[in-house]
Amino acid sequence: MRLRKGIKKVSVVIMSTLTIWVSAEMSVCAAVNNGNVCTVESNTWKGWPQAPDISCGTGVLMDAGTGQILYNKGMDDQRYPASITKVMTSLVAIENSTLDAQVTFTETGMADAYSGSSNIIPQLGETFTMEQCIYMIMLKSANDVSTQVAETIGGSVENFIDMMNQKAAELGCTNTHFNNASGLPDENHYTSAHDMALIAQAALQNETFRQVVSTPHYVVPSTNLSGARDYTNHHKMMLEGERWYYDGCIGGKTGYTDASLSTLVTFSSRDGMDLIAVVMYGLGDDAVYEDTRQLLDYGYANFKRTEEGMVQTVDGKYVYENQILTEAEYQEAIATPTPTEEPIEVTDKTNFTNEAVTKQEQTERRAGLGVYITIGVLAALILLGIILIIVSAVHQKKRRRQ
Repeated sequence: MRLRKGIKKVSVVIMSTLTIWVSAEMSVCAAVNNGNVCTVESNTWKGWPQAPDISCGTGVLMDAGTGQILYNKGMDDQRYPASITKVMTSLVAIENSTLDAQVTFTETGMADAYSGSSNIIPQLGETFTMEQCIYMIMLKSANDVSTQVAETIGGSVENFIDMMNQKAAELGCTNTHFNNASGLPDENHYTSAHDMALIAQAALQNETFRQVVSTPHYVVPSTNLSGARDYTNHHKMMLEGERWYYDGCIGGKTGYTDASLSTLVTFSSRDGMDLIAVVMYGLGDDAVYEDTRQLLDYGYANFKRTEEGMVQTVDGKYVYENQILTEAEYQEAIATPTPTEEPIEVTDKTNFTNEAVTKQEQTERRAGLGVYITIGVLAALILLGIILIIVSAVHQKKRRRQ
């Protein structure tokens, strides 16, 4: 009787602990909540030009030269990216290979060449150059090519994904975790509009990427196993004659899954000012293109780049962090650093500090420590249960002898 009660108590404790652990793990995986309703936070910034509330769930407008945020609607809210993931895939591929490197299709890449998925219909053993692959990733949005490039460069897809996440951390991304190279649905594959803008900014500074993303049409020559392939860029704002054509649009990347809905990254250049617009969780092409047009129009109508590379309002006021200041206010602000911070040198690149990376590392360490603690507690409980069973068995044996 005592033996049964002891086993029952230990079982209850173990099951309770397991339930808590599984729930915690599920909450980590469920980082994305598409139901979050975000407002235009930048409209609350001091003196900031008032902007429209786009229909997409989240969005951001960034000056590509300085990294200055010009529009913020839930820009740090985690969402599923879908194929805008391929901006990072292409950037990591370009930085870690040569354009003439050979990419041969294996079973790994072929696995993503299924019906209903965006792919190039490759053949096992078909070989392309890395340059051709980058064009097919960005213009065709080829999932199979993304996966095959990942295996070719990383030795395994998993290693390449680690490279993607390391690059994201280097760029100051704090709400991003990639779990594949294509953007195909995965609960553990997410980012934010802000993080995607940081990734897009770094990509745009790469000459090869900029050439690829700004190409309207590309022909892949005949390969060892097939004829030539002709692809047109999916981004409609860069194609003359398209309904959504936008003067100044350099290019970008489209995305869609049932979980992410429509996502869009767009690069635009006018009057010496490069802008990056990212919108996520949009109800179809019309939503993301219209929202992007509104953001770009807003940016060019209200801001400009000076000859010194600074961002100002069109009427000459100064943009300083999240404030619009007069010249006197600006001079006072830069001459008086905040008590808790050292003066930050302004550069023509993204300003991110080690603090953001450290914060992410601390979060990851705490998460990992939590798993180890849970495993330790479970092991201790199991050991306790075994000891209790042995003790109970010994007591029962003694009682029988008596």
